[in-house]
Amino acid sequence: MKYFIIAGESSGDLYGGLLMKALRSVDQDAEFAFWGGPQMKEVSSNQLKSIKETAFMGFVEVAKNIFNIRQLFIDAKKHIADFSPDLIIFIDYPGFNLRMTTWAKAQGYRTCYYISPQLWAWKEGRHTILRDYVDDFIVILPFERDFYKNLDTPCQYFGHPLMEVIDPSVIKDPVEVETIGLFPGSRKQEIERHLPLMVNIAGQLPHFKFIIAGLSHIQKSLYLDNIPKYHNNLDIVYDNSYSVMRSVDAAITSSGTATLELALHRVPQVIIYKTNPISFSIGKKLVKTDHIGLVNLIAQKRIVPELLQRKANTESVGEALRQIISPEYYERILNDYERVSADLGDGQTSQKIATYLFGKLQS
Repeated sequence: MKYFIIAGESSGDLYGGLLMKALRSVDQDAEFAFWGGPQMKEVSSNQLKSIKETAFMGFVEVAKNIFNIRQLFIDAKKHIADFSPDLIIFIDYPGFNLRMTTWAKAQGYRTCYYISPQLWAWKEGRHTILRDYVDDFIVILPFERDFYKNLDTPCQYFGHPLMEVIDPSVIKDPVEVETIGLFPGSRKQEIERHLPLMVNIAGQLPHFKFIIAGLSHIQKSLYLDNIPKYHNNLDIVYDNSYSVMRSVDAAITSSGTATLELALHRVPQVIIYKTNPISFSIGKKLVKTDHIGLVNLIAQKRIVPELLQRKANTESVGEALRQIISPEYYERILNDYERVSADLGDGQTSQKIATYLFGKLQS
């Protein structure tokens, strides 16, 4: 079978790579064409667009890149038509992929939408696109099953793919905190907004060691220009965020997939997020959820602190960090992490999805 896959950012690339490996294990004749990144490229060399070209986020950022985004739609349609796939798999990336599903349906392609847009947070009405224009819809957060059932939008849940790459059975006991991880994000604009704040905190806490989790597809000067030479307690590791997570005792992280990855690595964390003030103002009026961090969303309660926009400042984040590394709070976070991981499947998510999709194509 021929599979065309569109993943527009780093987390989608990770999940796409896992799914491609699983599809190849059940379909020995699998052929791939894809938009994605290094994880997917490890499985197939037929990369037609890189996440370096596709990762836009925020109302203002999208508006600034409107002409580039229009060209992406043109390119995607041409790439799909040229490849003529048996199945198109859209991975997350809702601003782009949801629009592509309507075109794909009109062209008669079979489609799968993998990983739900955050409709439980905002723009719930878009569920009709998933109901009416997608052949298979697969979610990865346990509470999404009931959410979509209530909207009469069929979906499948096989667990969370992060359980395949992280072993949550490794128990971390409360420790004397010595090393703190900094995870500023996977997009250029996230790093620009988050890293200076994180570095300032490192400068105020010289008795801790700090490690920045960097990405080599981001221009290195964006990291290095933010690290003052006098900060001897700062180091940076590229393209190996999991090794950073295994080596740190606590973390400050941008909201996103990293919040759940840190939870599965048993690392207490402070979640921050800063975006363009206009984007935040618009989003605040639309968002309905009380939490933004995945780990808090899955738990349906505030396990770890979240500090947004003006609250994401040196004083407040530093105070939240001191709070989570206190012995009592640290232990409570670890206990809550246990309950989160228990509901995320058995580590066979991608294999189950691949078997399901290949079976549907054969039927």
